[in-house]
Amino acid sequence: MNQLNVSIGNEIKRIRQKRNWTQSELCHGICSQAEISKIENGRNSPTVDLLQQIAERLHTPVSSFFVDEDKKTDFRMIDQEIIQLTRQNLNAEIFQRIDQYLIEETNKEIIILLRYHKLIIEEKTNIIDYRTCISQLLNITAEEKLIEESFLLYLRIQMSIAILYTNYGEYRHADSIYMMLFENEYYTVEYKKMKLKILYNYIRNLIKQKDFSAILKETETAINESNHLDDLSYLGHFYYQRGYALEQLNSSLELIQEAYTLAYGIFLATENTSFATILEDHLSDVMHFSLKSI
Repeated sequence: MNQLNVSIGNEIKRIRQKRNWTQSELCHGICSQAEISKIENGRNSPTVDLLQQIAERLHTPVSSFFVDEDKKTDFRMIDQEIIQLTRQNLNAEIFQRIDQYLIEETNKEIIILLRYHKLIIEEKTNIIDYRTCISQLLNITAEEKLIEESFLLYLRIQMSIAILYTNYGEYRHADSIYMMLFENEYYTVEYKKMKLKILYNYIRNLIKQKDFSAILKETETAINESNHLDDLSYLGHFYYQRGYALEQLNSSLELIQEAYTLAYGIFLATENTSFATILEDHLSDVMHFSLKSI
């Protein structure tokens, strides 16, 4: 049995299972289920055309079938390391780590990740202004054809651009980025969860614009999608955003209490104590209950 075929088959199977897809869902309109089974088991060597079709269905580059899982683990470890240092505001150490990684690293996706992190920290520390940061981030996504090579990283960089626009009051520019992102197809559970994060930041942009009717519409969509995915990551925030919009629209106290109480309960359940405390301290009069008052 050819080792390359085995490696490719294992990677296709791993990605398919990560998406929670069956073999029949993957092969529909492409080839037979028997063919996919043989490919995943390393018994058949897929043609370049078939590999391309499988990659498009899985929304992943063909090159990902040849990438070692160790390299993906390295990506996640480096990303989390820099995120942790960012939370601690250890900017000098971040620059040192990034520069060292850039000297040693050969993986294209990790190099793009490092360039992205460096630009964000350079803007944060006023080494470059936000317009320069946005311009260079856009260059990364365009030059590297990132939407094809690493869809999640593409979404993340575009969302960072939109957040920068929001932070500097350019809300319409941020809107245009979000509208472009929503045009993409979010095929997998992983992508759909990323969309929830995009929705959260889009609603934050709507709050800045005081478009409260739009906030109600978008939070309803976001809450429904969160429930469908059984994902609590942003559900508390969506109910909080909904409660705030209802308040500004002078809606009934019952609706406002319901939204804030649900937000509070979810924050408690997910141990998001900082947001639960905010609700306890400032909005206990518009909630059905508060543990602080017990």
